[in-house]
Amino acid sequence: MFLQIDLTFLVTFFIIWILVFVLSRIFFKPMIKLMQDRDSQIRGDWSSSEKNIEAYEGSLQEVDKTLRSAKQAAEKTHEEIEAGALREKNRLVAEVNGSSKEQIGQAKAKLQAELGILKKELAGEAEALAERIEKRLLN
Repeated sequence: MFLQIDLTFLVTFFIIWILVFVLSRIFFKPMIKLMQDRDSQIRGDWSSSEKNIEAYEGSLQEVDKTLRSAKQAAEKTHEEIEAGALREKNRLVAEVNGSSKEQIGQAKAKLQAELGILKKELAGEAEALAERIEKRLLN
């Protein structure tokens, strides 16, 4: 039993090679090209997304930095306003204290003057009362 190559084998072999050639031209090469294009598109999109992420992170850091500086400025302004309000409060308290001391001094002087007048009146009335009592006792 020897293997003999007959014409059907050669025709089948030739048809298979033609089929491989035609399929590679019509199907495999376009499919490979499509897959390569898709791969390059995916890589490009991936690269673009990484750049966008880096830009986003940079923007986020810038916004964070801006927020921190704004917060510091707000705190500084708050402290300045608070210090100014405290100075104004102290000035007003000192002014009120000075005014009230002046009013108290004036009131004391007025009371002393009235006290002197009342003492004189009382002394005059006491003398008059003493004379009446003396007259009644002696009469």
